[in-house]
Formats: sequence, C-alpha cells, structure tokens
Amino acid sequence: MYKYWSHKEISLLKKFYPKLIVRELAKMFPNRTKATIVVKALSLGLPSAKLWQPEENNVLHKHFAEASEEKLLKLLPKRSWSAILAQGERLALKRKTDKPRLKVNEDYFKKWSLNMAYILGFIFADGNITEITHNGCSDKLAFGLHRKDIDILRKIKRELSAEQALSKSGKYIHFSVYSQKIVDDLKLLKVSYRKSLRRSSQENIPNIPQKYIQDFIRYCVDGDGSINFDKRGYPRLSICGRKKIMTFIRNHFLSRFNIYSKIAQAKYYGKKYNLFYIAYRSNSAKTLINYLYNNANLYLERKFKLAKRCLETEIKERKNYTKEENQTIRQFYHSLPRDKILSMLSNRSWSSIQQEARGLGLYKYNIKNNKLCV
Repeated sequence: MYKYWSHKEISLLKKFYPKLIVRELAKMFPNRTKATIVVKALSLGLPSAKLWQPEENNVLHKHFAEASEEKLLKLLPKRSWSAILAQGERLALKRKTDKPRLKVNEDYFKKWSLNMAYILGFIFADGNITEITHNGCSDKLAFGLHRKDIDILRKIKRELSAEQALSKSGKYIHFSVYSQKIVDDLKLLKVSYRKSLRRSSQENIPNIPQKYIQDFIRYCVDGDGSINFDKRGYPRLSICGRKKIMTFIRNHFLSRFNIYSKIAQAKYYGKKYNLFYIAYRSNSAKTLINYLYNNANLYLERKFKLAKRCLETEIKERKNYTKEENQTIRQFYHSLPRDKILSMLSNRSWSSIQQEARGLGLYKYNIKNNKLCV
C-alpha cells in the first residue's frame, strides 16, 4: 500500500537531495526505497547531487589549478578525486603540476646553447607541442622519427636528462615529455600548438643569437634536408619547409657567405603545396655543409656521414673566361648555331657557355617574345 510523503519528509528531501547522494539519503528515510526517493525528488523538480552546482564549479575555478588533492577533497566532500578531475576537464581547467612524474630538466630551454638551438630546430622541423586538458595533465613536447634515426632521439633524451622512455610504433620511434614549464618556455620561443595546421602567415621565427643559428639550421637539414651527390660526385644540398623558415635560412646563407638560392614552391601534378625549398650545389653546397657540420656536437648520424664524405670531395675549380672568349660570346652567341660556337670555344661545354652568356646579359632566345634572337 502506497504511503504518502509527510510535510516533514518533503522538507528534508528538499534540503538534502541536492547535497547528498541517494545512498546517504536512504539512511534518513528508512521507510523509503532509493527508487521512491528519486521519483519523489523528480516530481518536486529537485536537482540531483550528482549534478555539479554553481558553487562547486566556483570552487574548481578558484582552486583546481594549484590546490592539493587533499584540499580539493576537503572543499568538495561529496566528490571523489576522479569526479573532480573529470569536471575540471569539462570546464577546460588545468592543474599546475610542479614536477613531471618522471625526471627531466625543465629549465633546459631557458638558456641558449649550441645543443639547445639544435633541439629547437628539431622541434620546428619534426617535433610538436600538444595542449592537454585530460585529467589536468601538463602539456606535452613530442618527437617522432623513423626508427633508422633512433640515434638522435637517444642523444636528445640524454641532453634533456630525461627518464622518459622511447616508444616504438611500427616503423617509427616516439619520445614525449609532459612538462608545462618546458612547453611554456617553448611558446616564448615562438613554437606553436599544432604547427602543421597553421598558415604560413602565422609562422614566427624565434630571435636566435647569431652564434647559435648554424646549430638551429643544422637540424633543419637533418630533419627536412637532403645531402646527395650528382653524377660527377659533386655535393648537392637542399632544404624544404615552410616559407618563413626557408626565407630565414636563405637570407642567413646570403648574408654570411654571399651564396644565393631561389625559394621554389613544391608542386604535385601541377598543384602547388604549402611547401618550399632552397638548393645549392658544388662549391656552394660544400661551403655550407662545412659551416653546418664542422665541429658539431649534435647531429643525425647518417647525415653526418654524408657531410663528411662531402668535405672529402675535391671539386675542380672552373677556369674563368678570358677576355677573348667573352668577346667571342658577345659577337657570335646570337648569330651562330650551337655547333659553330662550340667549335670556336672547344675547351668549354655548352651549359658553361650558356651560363657565361647569361652573366653577360645575353640570351639565345628573346624571353619576352620567345623568338630566336638573330
């Protein structure tokens, strides 16, 4: 037989239902089941204690970041620690952890050094920082490379004095550090979250001291560059990346060595991509590779071997054109066919003659009208 609720029971329910869980309320209503308590509360429109109240959320906004676990449990006595962490995540709050669970040098990126500049170049090329809100964790610095390049990740792990382990996933090796201090320092150095999704106009280059630029660029070569050799055995150096990075590297090489490269945009089946590259060859490449890898502390082992081979390569010096040869080019380049000019300059190749002619401002074809100049 149904037993109607008394005014006293209803008053107690209104007072305590929003504050206590049903298990505790059942002790106050010994003649009621948990189900009937819930049904009556719903009919009265009472909010459940399971729902976070504005006052509780205010406590989280004020104390979630820095308060200890014990203090938060005391301030929110009807909430478990897992419930507090979950609500903090829903409110996009983040706890400020003093120290990562595993040891790492959290002050590493506060001071410039040769190796720090190299690792910063690594982060710009093949690393990333990730914003984490799950369970109030710190943000993450992460590296990922093909397993054949595991040597550099081991070196960086030692350099950061990190206890975090390298992890394998198929053909790739990953290394991650959860540290809010490190990520905050990297953000001051212009590293951004989800950098691969940012437009070129949003890119920023850190203000790198001059003596550390070569180390920063060296990982750009190790990570996104190529050292190879042409059919003569002469070295070639190319680097690819976002436009601002390529402009920064190109301008540094130009100002320091007066070596220039055009910045070209990558294409695939005629479609342009947000990827640019610069390239150098022969003596220019050898000069730049020597600058980047000579006396280097940190480097990718396989790239260093190629750099060492490059520095051992002897490149024949090209003889300058004489006044008589230049006069021949000026007089006959437009009027005579290729075979005739080669017979007159028998010690020169056609590509060399063309390059010299361009240096003299002469072109076999009128570029504007695409007609033979005769």
